[in-house]
Amino acid sequence: MNKNSLIKIPLLVCLFCFVSSYASSDEVFEIKVDKPVFVIPQFSGTYSDREATISLEEYETAERLRALLDSGNKKDVLAELDKFYDLELSPAMLMLKAQVYFSLAMYDQAETTYLAVLKRMPQLVRAYSDLGQLYLLKNDYQKARDYFAKAVAFGSNEAIIHGQLAYLNLTLYSATSAISEYQTALALEPQNVQWQRGLLAALTQAKMYEASQAFLRELIQKNPNDPQAWLNQAILAIQQDDKKLALASMEMAILLGDDDVKNLKSAAQLHLRLNSFDRATELIERALSKGGLDFTSIIDYANWLIQANRLEQARKLLNAASANIASVSIDNQSTFYLQLALLDEKNKSYPAAVVNFKKSLDRNPTSGSALLAYAEFLSSRKDYVQAEFYYLRAEVVPAVEKKAMLGRAQMFIDSQNYSSAISVLRDVYKKYPEMSDLLDTITTLENIIRNRESA
Repeated sequence: MNKNSLIKIPLLVCLFCFVSSYASSDEVFEIKVDKPVFVIPQFSGTYSDREATISLEEYETAERLRALLDSGNKKDVLAELDKFYDLELSPAMLMLKAQVYFSLAMYDQAETTYLAVLKRMPQLVRAYSDLGQLYLLKNDYQKARDYFAKAVAFGSNEAIIHGQLAYLNLTLYSATSAISEYQTALALEPQNVQWQRGLLAALTQAKMYEASQAFLRELIQKNPNDPQAWLNQAILAIQQDDKKLALASMEMAILLGDDDVKNLKSAAQLHLRLNSFDRATELIERALSKGGLDFTSIIDYANWLIQANRLEQARKLLNAASANIASVSIDNQSTFYLQLALLDEKNKSYPAAVVNFKKSLDRNPTSGSALLAYAEFLSSRKDYVQAEFYYLRAEVVPAVEKKAMLGRAQMFIDSQNYSSAISVLRDVYKKYPEMSDLLDTITTLENIIRNRESA
């Protein structure tokens, strides 16, 4: 090993390398699954004798109203009830009036009437339940949650009330506050998909991974052809950093018919991480054909493929991106031409690489990535004068200042200009004193200079 190679070792670990954000340790995978949703029931119907009873003198009116309701004449029912003052009506008949208002989307009148009912019967479960539904429709989720909670407190045992209370707890408070309510709803309606998904979401968000996995296994065993269950398993696997299980689960969901672009992209991303480039390319092209692959994603995937020497596939992606190049931002255009330059460099098409590096910098003269990449390219071609020029330009970009300084120092070492290298390294160490390894490199370079002078 010669002296120059020994000197490079501590520097190269810090030198510029154009790597996509997909390769970072905090990588984000975006998987789309159906979320738990509100389940709004139809009009709940007439009063129930279990909850409130009509007075004896109201029986004749009640029978007449029942006939009107059976025939769907709700406005006629309301007209009949409007003949009476609210104080003349029993809580049951007043409750009926509130429900008719609700069914006719007269929400303000319904709210006022329900509240009047509760003043007279403060433990009437149906009034609390219906008010909860009403506030849901008015997007007042806090009031909706409070009234569902009161309905449960006063003895409601309807699965939909427990399920909606669970959803609102999950949305407004925490996952743990939703688990028991989802479990109750699921106990009452074991086949309800919304309660299943809600419980799974709550368990997962609460980081109860063992319980989530056990529940998922049960769901998959009962319905192995449900792509949503497999997607949820993929999410759970990613949260536990099990990318192989995540990928297998996503592939199963895709096999079962899931064709969401976000999921295709995430599956491709996982394939890239696991070096299965052919399948990654298939999924990328599939997402591209659906028109859902944005320009930035195409560039990111192309960068992955370039780094993996899958140059033909990268070229195909960049060709696809070129169709929309005029419509994207200047920064995106700069990134696009930078990728083309890196691809040309890999293909040893050096004149084309120079053209595309310059196009990239024409679009964005302050792009740290482009400045560093071009400087590194020029240095590798031993065009040290031009390389230094672009390193110096990169050094004024705060995000890449350190890499640019180290790159310039490495260029001086490669060209055996050790005095200049020492000067730059001292500047680096002054700005970044945590890089104590540089002191050893500086000492080595000083020894080389002394040995030269002695010789």
